[in-house]
Amino acid sequence: MKKKRYHQLALILAVLAVILALGSLIWGERGTVFIAIIPVLLAGMLEQMSKR
Repeated sequence: MKKKRYHQLALILAVLAVILALGSLIWGERGTVFIAIIPVLLAGMLEQMSKR
């Protein structure tokens, strides 16, 4: 994949993580906030792949 595509996917995952975290906080499911960490980790991995 091209570097630009990795970067775009990483941004999408980061935005998705923010939406998931805010949604879980609004509905009071504090335990599910940690689910939002998964897209952040994937976004970080994609950013590392785009730098190679």
